[in-house]
Amino acid sequence: MASPATAAALLVALAALLAPAAASACSASDRDALLSIRAALSEERLGVFSTWTGTDCCAGWYGVACDPTTGRVADLSLRGEADDAVMAPAGRPASGLMSGYVSDAVCRLDRLSSLVLADWKQISGPIPACVATSLPYLRIIELPGNRLTGAIPPVGGLSRLAVLNLADNLLSGGIPPSLTSLAELKHLDLSINRLTGRLPSDFGRLRMLSRALLGRNRLSGPMPASVASMPRLADLDLSENQLTGAIPEGLGCGGSGTAGNGGNVLTSLYLGGNRLSGGVRASLLANSGLGMLNLSRNALGGGIPDAFTPQSYFMLLDLSRNRFTGGVPRSLASAAYVGHLDLSHNRLCGTIPAGAPFDHLDAASFASNSCLCGGPLGKCT
Repeated sequence: MASPATAAALLVALAALLAPAAASACSASDRDALLSIRAALSEERLGVFSTWTGTDCCAGWYGVACDPTTGRVADLSLRGEADDAVMAPAGRPASGLMSGYVSDAVCRLDRLSSLVLADWKQISGPIPACVATSLPYLRIIELPGNRLTGAIPPVGGLSRLAVLNLADNLLSGGIPPSLTSLAELKHLDLSINRLTGRLPSDFGRLRMLSRALLGRNRLSGPMPASVASMPRLADLDLSENQLTGAIPEGLGCGGSGTAGNGGNVLTSLYLGGNRLSGGVRASLLANSGLGMLNLSRNALGGGIPDAFTPQSYFMLLDLSRNRFTGGVPRSLASAAYVGHLDLSHNRLCGTIPAGAPFDHLDAASFASNSCLCGGPLGKCT
């Protein structure tokens, strides 16, 4: 039988084995890189960088998170509109203001998984080109709400990238062709920039993409046919560009949908404010999962397909300012719900059907057509 001293020693050894390993301290090279990043930025009102002191950047540095095993910086996340103790003092959210530029020292954080410098309004200059080549572990890039300029780096080599959000900046040039190589990309937001040129013809290669937001740019040319074969695409916004040609056949084709067939999971489609022509296919309007559809301010024509069903549920259906002819589809009366409907400024004619949803709409929904009457427009003569 073991002596009390031996038993105590065994218990101490066992406790040491079972105790969690202490987190590794911050890498000195990562700390130096972070201080270089800080030196390129200026924020004084909220004191975002006031905690960036001492030698261990993994211990309490605001917006910095490290891998506990290696001590390498894994996440740099600074949001100008965050809801936390620093950005929302006394529980009142503040709106941050930071100037300066994104230092290429960020590329020395070569184990970085997420890079977030969002909504600081005055961070300017280009995105360092090395972000696309020196940070192979990146899964998230979020740099929206700044004043970044220049081109989008060729990010196709970032094989782990799942989120790319560069919205609301001053970025110019085209969409990098290599972007369609991002096999893991799920969220793409390049909206509200100055991007030009065409959408890559192989945009549909982004098989994991669920949100593609590219509105309010200067993109031109036709919508690529491949966009209609993206099995997980739920939200597509290409509004306020200069796109031409027809809406691709099969985009948002109707059905309750599974991820196996392109278009069936589409829930919102914004194509307003372009130069699209041709007609609207019945399969698009018959998609029971599509709840937000805005095709306004284009050159679409022909009749509006009478393809609505009792499963149709539109929070928004805007076909205004086009060249549609014929009558108001009577099958709209069978839809489960139609919230905002706008058919104004077309070439429609005939009697507006009675009953829901037409009985809760005002005259503006039907104004400036060729010869519509009835409903909110008054009796036909």
